[in-house]
Amino acid sequence: MARIVFMGTPDYARRILEAIQSAQDDFLVVTKPDMPVGRHRQLTPSPVAEWAAMRGLPVLKPMRLKDAREVWESFQPDWILTAAFGRILPSWALGLPRYGAYNLHASLLPRWRGPNPIAWAIRSGDPVTGVTLMRMDEGVDTGPIVSQVRMEIEQHETTGDLTMRLADAAAHLWLEARAPGVCCLPERPQPTEGAIHAPKFDSLESRLDWALPAERVDAWVRSMTPEPGAYTMLGSDRIKILQASVSRMTAGDRPGLARLAGSDWLVAAGDNRSLRVSVIQPAGRRPMAPVDFARGRRGETEWLLT
Repeated sequence: MARIVFMGTPDYARRILEAIQSAQDDFLVVTKPDMPVGRHRQLTPSPVAEWAAMRGLPVLKPMRLKDAREVWESFQPDWILTAAFGRILPSWALGLPRYGAYNLHASLLPRWRGPNPIAWAIRSGDPVTGVTLMRMDEGVDTGPIVSQVRMEIEQHETTGDLTMRLADAAAHLWLEARAPGVCCLPERPQPTEGAIHAPKFDSLESRLDWALPAERVDAWVRSMTPEPGAYTMLGSDRIKILQASVSRMTAGDRPGLARLAGSDWLVAAGDNRSLRVSVIQPAGRRPMAPVDFARGRRGETEWLLT
């Protein structure tokens, strides 16, 4: 039986933990503190914390990592495994486990180091991505590589869709590397050439630019689905674009001009092509088809989105 400190926060990490957790190992789960969510700012546990608590696993939610140091040391871990934990581990933590501290990073390192690799791979039109199992050092995703798995990005895949596929691949990568009896993982230095940082999106990056080519606008929407959600403006009204695809129909209109096509909008992009928008969410309202939005604005036949 191995003692594993598992550190992670979002659904990507939750799905990995669900796949690798077994009675053969002893787990201590570390995640971020509960965060205020929603209109009423209710404190809500992370997906990892919620799943681990339901399974009866011990869970730590330290505000500062050093606050958990005594518990980690008494646990005497064989391994530390992180997956989208969201914090850099200090040197004392990296040196704590008997066999090493490792990370399951959702990109083909050195490309897309940082906290938002899946979304940036989609937004940039990468044809492939993957997962890297790496030994952690004190840098940001700079440690030596143990193994990698490649995966094609599908045409209509969103960040939410791809996250789950990569999580499944990551769990398999860990279980394959850490086979029974294995206590030393072979590794190779990570190259520095081709390294790109993948920061979190800021609020300004969530607003669509209809002057871009249709495929880039489509990738922009998919990279922000489900969170934080790409949006556009109709006058002073903010509208999230929840589901869209590149249309085969051309558009000679100015970028951002939307017209109904059945229940959808066809929105002109900057390359004389259109984006077919099938689900939107006006601020303060439920998700809906554009045709339902249009019913509340009688007499209007086109809309200029900016």
